[in-house]
Parts: sequence; structure tokens; C-alpha cells
Amino acid sequence: MLKLSPEAKVGLFVLLGIVLLVYMSLKIGGIRLGRAEGYTLYVRMPSAAGLDVEASVRVAGVEVGRVKDIILEDNMAKLKLLIKPDIRIGKDFTAVLKTKGLLGEKYLDLLPGAPDAPLLEDGDEIKRVITYADIDTLVTILSDVSGDVKKVSETLRNVLGGREGETTLRNILENIEEISTRLNKIVKTNDERFGRIMANLEDFSTLLKTQGPEIAEGLKLAAENLSASVESIASDVDSVFRENRENLRQGIENLRDASLKLEETMSTIEEFTKEVTPDVTRTVRSLGNVAQKLDRGEGTLGKLINEPETHDVLKSTLEGVNNYIERTENFRMYLSYRGEYLFDAEDTKSYFSLRVQPRSDKYYLFEVIDDPRGARTTETRETRVGTTVTTTTEVKTSDELKFSAQIAKRIGPMTFRGGLMESTGGVGMDLHALDDKLKFSLEAFDFDRSRNPHLKAGATFNFLRFFFLTAGYDDFISRVGLESAYVGIGFRFEDEDIKYLFSNAPAIAF
Repeated sequence: MLKLSPEAKVGLFVLLGIVLLVYMSLKIGGIRLGRAEGYTLYVRMPSAAGLDVEASVRVAGVEVGRVKDIILEDNMAKLKLLIKPDIRIGKDFTAVLKTKGLLGEKYLDLLPGAPDAPLLEDGDEIKRVITYADIDTLVTILSDVSGDVKKVSETLRNVLGGREGETTLRNILENIEEISTRLNKIVKTNDERFGRIMANLEDFSTLLKTQGPEIAEGLKLAAENLSASVESIASDVDSVFRENRENLRQGIENLRDASLKLEETMSTIEEFTKEVTPDVTRTVRSLGNVAQKLDRGEGTLGKLINEPETHDVLKSTLEGVNNYIERTENFRMYLSYRGEYLFDAEDTKSYFSLRVQPRSDKYYLFEVIDDPRGARTTETRETRVGTTVTTTTEVKTSDELKFSAQIAKRIGPMTFRGGLMESTGGVGMDLHALDDKLKFSLEAFDFDRSRNPHLKAGATFNFLRFFFLTAGYDDFISRVGLESAYVGIGFRFEDEDIKYLFSNAPAIAF
């Protein structure tokens, strides 16, 4: 039997402790011996401050890889990621730099996209990146915000302080309560009427969607027939002039003879004037007597001319009639439809609009929107295999009808809008150019705390009489990957145009 000395026993014990210490250090630090398994992806970020090599890469809180290298390329941080071989990353995943806790270590989080998106291969790059502000920037912003809040609070204290401010605030709250009560009564009174309008709009939208190509083809045929008719009329007029050239020459000679006869007639009239001059003199004297009576205020016309009260009553009556006629002429209604093709969603977003314009600088806009990216839901599933729990997140989208009800005011070349935009609160503004043929628009709505506001920028160009083109970028600061460029076309009819089309509908063959 082998006997060990006390020194050998102590040495073996120390060696065993060193082996355990090395093993625990490698285990806790996530360091592996030998070549790591998986495939490589790359990410470019404006800044990788605080992120270290061998930092964790996570999806839905589960570690799926490590950051193997960080280099500087074109003034941006390029991250080399080693992803586990059984984890597949889609092309629409979004990379976000996050921190464990408030002061913990940083790691790279990959936000999943659509479940049916194409997958990235070894050596590919994740294109979508979201960057948050760091602590120093947030501290600076909070410092500026605190200064602004302090100024606002001082202003409010100066304005609302004392009994006068308290009385003013109480009056404002009472006015708001009264306005809310009136709006509630108006909504209750017109609820059924608004429901009928929405039903009619939905039926008309369905009609345009099903028979739109046939209507467009009919309009095209009508335009071609009109052009052919104009050319035929021009040809007929030209042939008529050629065939009747001799008749026209004869007509000119007849006009010359008629001119000579007119000259003789004028001389005869001159002689007649000399004979009737005494009668004209008497007529002028009679008119003078009438003028004197008017000047003295005799008769109805005399009172109208000499009494200011009668003149003022007649003037106010005429002004009221003119104002009513002017308001009636300025009232306009526009019915329009436009379709916007979203390149990212590869689908069409449809708008059906009703614009009521009581004045040239003010209008009300009502819209029904068919959005292919309408509703987006996230489902999380947990799968347990033994003691291992795997979490799977699935994002689903579904179509949804949205509604808009806005009020707009135009000031010079600018139009400012506000109200309900795509079933959420929002504001917008338009810049008009080229005699209102070109319009640049910017809208902001859906101010959700979980993501950035929905911003949409675009331009609209009106051509011909009823048609217009539109293009722009929708939701361009989205945090969930819904941004998309779009192009579209639409048509718009005024109330007079709609009356004309419906009155002539039996004469048009679609």
C-alpha cells in the first residue's frame, strides 16, 4: 500500500484547489476551451461604449451567443458576433445595446421581427440598429429639462398665484366642464346620423374597390372618344371654310354695301334730329322738375335719397343678401380616394376621404383607412424540456380599418391640421406650392410610450383635373421595424363634378 508523506498530501490538496479555482473562473467568466461552435454575424453601431469583448448576445432575455471582437471601421463600431448553431436570426431582427440593471454590464439584445422573414447566413450583417442615449447625455437632457420646468413653474406661480389666479383657474375649469357637457349632447344627438354616414362610406368604398378598374377604363374610353370628336370637329370646320370660301367673299361684299346704306341712314337720322330738337328740350325740362322733387324728398325715391335711415336699412339688407350668397358660393365638398403602395409591407394602404370646406381657409376632413399593417400582436410561448425552459416570441399582424376626423386652418401657404388621425390623436401641417398643385405634408400621431410617435412625410402633385400622385416615407422613426417608403395615385371629385357625373351616368358606358 502506497503511503504519502504529509508534504505530498498538502501538495495534492493545493493542486486540487488550484484546478477547482481555474474551472470555476472559466465557468463564471463564460470562457470555453477549444474552438467555439456557431456561425458569425456582424453589426455596425454608432457607438459601442461600455460593451466589452465576450459580452452576452441575447434574444428575449436568453443568451444565444457572444461578442467576439469590436473594431473601428468608417468611424463606426463593427461588432463580430458568434451565434450558437441551433439559433437562427432573421434579416428583420433589430440590434439594441442594453444594460443589466441601472449600473450593470452592457449586452447586445436582438429584437425579433416577423416569423416568416428570411434568415441570415454565416458572415451576413444585421442592418437594423436602435441606439439609446447614454447616461451622460440623459443627465444633460434632464438638467436642461429641470431648468425649463423650473421656469414654467415660476411662470405658473406668477400667473396663477393669489386670489385672482385662483379665480381665473376656477373659471377655466367651469368653461371646460360646460364645453364637455355640450360636446356630449352633440355626440348623443348625432350618433345615429354618424353611424349611417359611416355605413354609406363603407358601401361606397366597397363599390370603388370592386368596380374601380371598370370605372377607370370607362373614363379612359370617354377621354379617347372626346379627343376623337374634337379632331373630327376641327376637320369638319376646316372643310366647311374651304368649301364656302366663295360664299364668305360674297358676304364681305354684302357687308360693304350694308355699310354704305348705313351711312345714308345716319344722314337721314341727323335731319330727323334737327326736327325733333324742340320736343327733346321740353323732355329735359320735365326731367329737371323731377330732379327738383327728388331733391326736396318728395315721393319714395326722394325719401330713399334724402333720408339716411331708409338708405341704411336698404344697405344692410343688400349686405346680408351678399354675405349669404358669398357663403353659399364658398361652400365646397370633395370626395377622394388614394392608394399607397408600401414597399416594406409589399401591400397597398387605401384612403377614402370626405372633405367639407365651408370657407376657402378652413375645412373638415373625414377619412376611412384600410391599413394592411393595422394591428400588431405579440405572443410568447414557453416550452419546457426537462429542466430547460425555452421562450418563443411570435409577432402577428392583421388588417384593421382606421378612422380620421380632422379640422384644418390655412394661413398663407401653410395649412395646420389636428384631431383624430388613424384612430389616434395627432397633428399635421401642409406647405402648398405651384398654385396649390404641389403639397408637402408632415404628420405626427399615435404617441405611444412603448415606441416612437408615428411620423409620416410626403408630397402630393395634382395633374389633369381629377387625378394626383403621392410619394413619401411612412413611420420613418419606428422602433418596431414598420418604416416604409411608399408611392401612390388617387382621384378627387368636387360636389359639382359628382353632380355632373351622376346626371350624365346613363350616357357613359363602362
